[in-house]
Amino acid sequence: MEQLYNKIIQEQGYNQLVCDIFPKWEDVKDEILIPERKFGSGNGTIHIFLGAADSELRKEFASYYYAVEHGEDPSIGAIRVKHHFLTSNIISMLGYVCQYYYSLGKDVNAHVKNVLSQLAIFANRNKVLTTNSFFKLSTGASKLRPYFKQFDSDGVFVKLIRQLLLPKSGYKISLYKNNQNEYAAFWLIGFNWLSDYEADSNKEYLVPEKILFDDTKSPLQQIFYGAPGTGKSNTIKKEVDDQNKIAFRTTFHPDSDYSTFVGCYKPMMGKGKVYGAQGPLKDNGNDIEEPRIVYTFVPQAFTKAYVKAWSTEDDVYLIIEEINRGNCAQIFGDLFQLLDRDDYGYSKYPIHADADLANYIAEQLKECNRADLPEEIKDGIRLKLPKNLRIWATMNTSDQSLFPIDSAFKRRWDWKYVPIKNEGKGWEIHFGNNKCDWWEFIDAINKEIASKTSSDDKKLGYFFCKPRANETFIDEERFVNKVLFYLWNDVFKDNDPSVFAVDASHQDPTFEMFFNKVDGTINSEVVKLFIEKRNVRIDLIEDSNNEIDEQPIEDLFNQPNAGADS
Repeated sequence: MEQLYNKIIQEQGYNQLVCDIFPKWEDVKDEILIPERKFGSGNGTIHIFLGAADSELRKEFASYYYAVEHGEDPSIGAIRVKHHFLTSNIISMLGYVCQYYYSLGKDVNAHVKNVLSQLAIFANRNKVLTTNSFFKLSTGASKLRPYFKQFDSDGVFVKLIRQLLLPKSGYKISLYKNNQNEYAAFWLIGFNWLSDYEADSNKEYLVPEKILFDDTKSPLQQIFYGAPGTGKSNTIKKEVDDQNKIAFRTTFHPDSDYSTFVGCYKPMMGKGKVYGAQGPLKDNGNDIEEPRIVYTFVPQAFTKAYVKAWSTEDDVYLIIEEINRGNCAQIFGDLFQLLDRDDYGYSKYPIHADADLANYIAEQLKECNRADLPEEIKDGIRLKLPKNLRIWATMNTSDQSLFPIDSAFKRRWDWKYVPIKNEGKGWEIHFGNNKCDWWEFIDAINKEIASKTSSDDKKLGYFFCKPRANETFIDEERFVNKVLFYLWNDVFKDNDPSVFAVDASHQDPTFEMFFNKVDGTINSEVVKLFIEKRNVRIDLIEDSNNEIDEQPIEDLFNQPNAGADS
């Protein structure tokens, strides 16, 4: 409560908190409700009983309590109090009243028109409406009872606030005073199931029906996972880039942290005034400036996407490549809380922004006029993901041991498995004068990987290796150095390297066998033998001269090393 009004309280000089009259949601009493919303009969008198704060009020108004207790008329010493209500809170509650009428099947147009017209009548200073009442003691019971009474008959509370109160609504009230001993009550209207922030800023209920967010086709937060080369990034590209969606990208790695994801102050080259003894130096009336290092907030991918999403109604995508290659807990920090979305696509639990980030966001959003943009979000004080910001990520299952993702983080995402499949590109592998179908090799080697390792994580996807630009085949150098090296180093080395043996007599394979010892070029025949062992069909490359001398297998691995020292 105090935090919501902090800026306003300081501006108006109410620098002393007397007490929180209702620090938690206090149910609205029947006598305050307008007649058609009353549960009971009620006498229509507008007064608010403050018994919950009686002990604190006795301390503050000790002389007034003493006088009344000793027979003085309560009207003589009654204390005048100015009441403050946030305009945004009024708009928010109007939305809930609309929902109340919808649930009863009643038309809301007349009520909305009345409230908005009243809102336009009252002076709106610093987004706050004010009215007056008295803090007054009642002597009608066996003991003194404290109330707010005698509200201005034509004031905000009587004409406007009462129109917003529902049978199950509530309020919080804090009492402050300034150095002149003038008193002010700061109100927040809402419900006991709302946070202070939601009560102040939730405007979505103003529409006839709040539209539930449908994420069946395009989830808000989604991780595409699968084996390397299955086309996870390409899947996102088709959805985002090829459809000309607004997107911001980043890639996580072991050194990624909060500052590289959100932003921080950095030194930048700028200009500054040159000062002399009498102040800024001038040239023809203009300040003289010189290059100098200045510190400025530099936004990173998250902040750029966040600001853009609140600045537009279009969908905005934040793409995180290799999300598990960074420490997500360290990178997201308190942003983790924003990933919990409500049924309408917004963050359930807004968080406070630090001063540097808040100032940057406030500057970027100052011209934004989105209807669902709360003031605290626009001012940068709080962070809350809008319904049009999607965060999509990719994850190689073969790299999941780098930074394990905990279950609390996982459950805030939708997960989409990208399976290994034939993408129909017709790519081939070329080695020497021979060739084979790339997919046939993938299919065969993946079966072997599953058999030898009992895991799908190390399998190859169709896009694990691609042809060079303007080609339709994977050349032998790329195949050996990328595909076979991966199989050797990451898949089979710690399991069963004998799978690289190309015949029964060759039981001690090395990766060097795929290279000619004379000149270091690819040993095409060994590549051929390795592929043949997988029962993959091998054909001759058309237009090749096919003039290859057949060599005994043992000679393929025992060529003289021309590069050795003599």
